[in-house]
Amino acid sequence: MASPNSGEDTRDNLVDIVKQLYPDALTCTYIVPPVQFTRVPYNTDTVPGTGQEVLVLPSSEQLQQQQANIQADFAQQHVLHNLQQLGDSGKEVMFVVSELNFKDYLNKPFYAKHTGKLPKPANLPKELRHHGKQGDFDILVIHRQYGILIGEIKSVGKTEASRADTEVVKVIGKAVKQLDKCEVHARHMVSDIAPDLTVRKTLFLPYVSQAQLQRILDDDNNSKLQQAVCQSLGAANTTQAVQLCCCSDQLSQPASSWNVTPAVLSKLSTWWQHRMACTVDTRLTDQLYLDIVARFVGQATTVSVPCFNNVRVEVRTAGQAVAELGRRLALLVLTLQQLGLMNRDPPRVCITGAPGTGKTVVLVLQGVRWLRQGHDVHVLSTGQSTRAVSTSITQQLKMSLSAGPTPFLTPGSVSYHQYDFWNREEDVEQAVTDLVACMKNGHLHVLLDEAFFDSRSLTPCLHSVSHISNTMSPLCVTHL
Repeated sequence: MASPNSGEDTRDNLVDIVKQLYPDALTCTYIVPPVQFTRVPYNTDTVPGTGQEVLVLPSSEQLQQQQANIQADFAQQHVLHNLQQLGDSGKEVMFVVSELNFKDYLNKPFYAKHTGKLPKPANLPKELRHHGKQGDFDILVIHRQYGILIGEIKSVGKTEASRADTEVVKVIGKAVKQLDKCEVHARHMVSDIAPDLTVRKTLFLPYVSQAQLQRILDDDNNSKLQQAVCQSLGAANTTQAVQLCCCSDQLSQPASSWNVTPAVLSKLSTWWQHRMACTVDTRLTDQLYLDIVARFVGQATTVSVPCFNNVRVEVRTAGQAVAELGRRLALLVLTLQQLGLMNRDPPRVCITGAPGTGKTVVLVLQGVRWLRQGHDVHVLSTGQSTRAVSTSITQQLKMSLSAGPTPFLTPGSVSYHQYDFWNREEDVEQAVTDLVACMKNGHLHVLLDEAFFDSRSLTPCLHSVSHISNTMSPLCVTHL
């Protein structure tokens, strides 16, 4: 891309990029980023002796520490699902931007020369500086007809009833202050091109009902909160203020937030009518709308999602979201216990667990480790039910050998042994004989993946192999 030559060129360039990224920008709803990635605190690590990068699931203590973030992420996703359905069903022309930090607005160095003099949080007018330069938009809706809607999402309300009202009062008080701060910044950011743009505000409370919110605001002990909420939302009274907030009554069920039923959509549309008032901002032209969109989601602004180890990656379009999702799915995920097993070198291990818990993954990783240590690895199939998975393990190990050289060591080889312990008792003795012949220096490295646990198949093999040598041979066994 050529370097912009002037401020006008930069503006046109940003709009052109928006049109390319979002070809239906003037006809439909876009969610940016298009996929909500939760902030589960995975750690990255490398399996010893394999060079394999893996993600490690957090411990229960880590999850507990991150519970507030995780709950907030679920609330955010809940709201976004509903806004997407609202936009699609009503054919709303708008961009719904989530978790946009003030510092990420027009922060790209490439465009710094031509965006340096544009309104940013860093150059708030002196009379507004008490609002501060730090913060973010939970939800920023840029609508083609109605202007800007700023929303704060709060996951409060899931605790016991005895504590719920107290927590809601505390959280809403802070949320209103944040809404007012976001309004100041939003107006400042577009002050040079749309100084009188309509800006509305709302609270998204997916776990608080309208009745509960009404009760809280009508409580005489909460008069200050009542005044702050009404003033911030532009409501004449508490009843109107509640109508302007999006509560649990207007949203899908938390357990299936993606399932926005017609009944839910009807209530959500009613809230939308109340909040937006369907008053068209005639100052908004197609060009001005695209100019505003280009500033908030164009190339000069960082649009990012959480990534591992607190690094954030840019995700603007559905295609980029699919690519990031694929990258994450390509990485193996281990528990702390599984990684701990790989860090040790026990002579014999039996791994149990439900389907999909990663037993075979651990087998393969252990096999790769042995191969890279120069050991020969023997994969045993003890019956028809184990043929497919045993063959797959063998192929994966062979592929690991062709993936690259092993430093300082000649890698071992992979052998596949096929028996039928279920129907031919003599195969047990044959397996022992074959394995004895494969031993090296009194050691044997065997991977055995059982599809079903049964004494006829597993116990005879383990008993026989354990007597092959006085030296405990490395043996890894798994069953479903």
